[in-house]
Amino acid sequence: MVYNLKANGDALPYISKLIYEGYVSKCQQQILGVGELVLSYDFLDSMMWAIVGSAVSLGVMALRLPYKASSDSFEEEGRNLRRGLATTIGISGLYLFITGIAHYFLWPYAAISGGVYNLLFGGAATIGGLVLVGVSAALFLNGGLRAVSYFAVVMGLYLAVDAAAIVNYKLTSNPILSALLYLAPAAAAFLSVPYTHIDNKTMRWLFAIFAFLYGVAWLYFAANVTIGHLKPP
Repeated sequence: MVYNLKANGDALPYISKLIYEGYVSKCQQQILGVGELVLSYDFLDSMMWAIVGSAVSLGVMALRLPYKASSDSFEEEGRNLRRGLATTIGISGLYLFITGIAHYFLWPYAAISGGVYNLLFGGAATIGGLVLVGVSAALFLNGGLRAVSYFAVVMGLYLAVDAAAIVNYKLTSNPILSALLYLAPAAAAFLSVPYTHIDNKTMRWLFAIFAFLYGVAWLYFAANVTIGHLKPP
């Protein structure tokens, strides 16, 4: 987020929230030395693209790395690929976690409509980032992916509740599409349990397919949002 400000930096998140909610008038803004907030679109766009990247990495992990549910580990023959995927998934997860947490301290939606419920995206990015960091650690250590799947299920439940709220309260301009964007990774999260507990090729393919599906869904959304943000005023 870019501020055109002279006020103390510690007060900015609180002041920006007040401005958005209409509690600080134009005159008061001038007294405080606070100008208009300018949304950094790339901050939000890059989060969406990080989600796409994580989906691709998880799909490749399921298809290319020989995983044994019985031993909760991967075969050593894919060691280099395993560590490479651990890096890419970890980077994506860390970025989503940091930017998701930032939603609670900054107000990145002040310049666009529907600010409050868009904070759902910040919460989803935060918990999703933690899950991805867990997957990254399990890949690097070659063990523990089964335990991470339990946390993934909790994340899936959170996303499902978000999706239900979006549809029930008709949040966003397209509630159905928005809900599907949350349900797609939730489905992959639920499938992570059979994938990590059953030595079955079908389960591995199912998890990979749903990982790629949520990647395609977010790719479509991210591409359209990015193009819209790049449109000249």
